[in-house]
Amino acid sequence: MADLTATTMATYLPEVWSQLASIVLRAKVVLPPLVDRRWEPELPPGRGDTVFVPRFGQNAAANKRSTFGTGAGLTFDALTDAQVAIVVNTMGYKAFRMPIEMNVQKMPMYDTLLTEGIGGAIALQLDADIAADSTNGFDGYATVVGTDNVDITDDNILTCETNLNNNNAPLEWRYLVVSPATRGTMMKIDVLRNQMYAGSGGNLDGSKGAGYLGKVYTFDVYMSNNLEAGVAGKKNAAFQREATALILQQDTKVVEQIDIDAGFYKIVAGYNVYGLKEIVDLFGNELDGK
Repeated sequence: MADLTATTMATYLPEVWSQLASIVLRAKVVLPPLVDRRWEPELPPGRGDTVFVPRFGQNAAANKRSTFGTGAGLTFDALTDAQVAIVVNTMGYKAFRMPIEMNVQKMPMYDTLLTEGIGGAIALQLDADIAADSTNGFDGYATVVGTDNVDITDDNILTCETNLNNNNAPLEWRYLVVSPATRGTMMKIDVLRNQMYAGSGGNLDGSKGAGYLGKVYTFDVYMSNNLEAGVAGKKNAAFQREATALILQQDTKVVEQIDIDAGFYKIVAGYNVYGLKEIVDLFGNELDGK
C-alpha cells in the first residue's frame, strides 16, 4: 500500500508569497533634536553653504572706582571676538534601481517598503554622524570621563555635571545620551534609577522625543542604539545643547526616474544635505562606558 506524499503531490501544492512583510526594525533616531539648530533658518536651500556665527565674548567683570570727587578717568575695554563657520558639506543618500520589467512584476507593497527604508536609513546616517564625528560630533569632545567598556558610576555623571557647571553651561537643555548597556548599568544604581522614575508614574513626557528615559540631576536622559563604539564599549555623551550645531539644509527627499541609457532601469533615490559643527567644546563630555 502506498500513500500520497509531499513529493508525489508537489505539482498540486501551491506556494504563496505573502503580501505582508516582516520588517527588520532599525534603531530609533534620537540625536538631531538634542543639538543646537537655531541657525538652520538662516541657510535654506538656495542660500549658499556657510553660516558665520559671531562668538561674542561675554563681559566677565566690570571696573570700579572707590575715590570719589576726583573725576578720575574711565578704563575702556576693547573686545575682539572670533567667529565660527558652520559649513553644510555632507549629503546622506540611499538609492536603488531595478530593471523596468521587474518594476512591472513586483509586489505592490515593495515601492512603499523601499521608500520608507530610504528615509529611515538616511535619518540614521545623520544620527550616527552626530555621535561619531571625531571633529564636530560627540566623539570630538576634548573632555573624556569614564573608562571604555567599564560600568559608569554616579561619580562619573556628577563629574560631567560639574564640568558643565564650572564652564557656566546653561542649566536648560542638558542631555545625557547613553547606550542600552549603560542604561542597564544606571538601573543598578539606586540613586539614578529613583531619579529617572521619580514623578513619572509610568507616564514619561511624550514631548521629549524618541529615546527619552527620565531625568538625572540636571540632565534629560536619552537612550540611543546608534552611539559611536569605543575599543570594546560605547561612547556616551553628557552635554549642553549649545556644544554642537546642526544645519539640515535639505530634509530627506525621495526622487524617482527611468534611466533608459543604462539599460532601462527604474531608479529610486533619497538624500538630505546637512552640516555639523562643534561650537562650544567646554559644554560637552564624552562619557565612556559600556
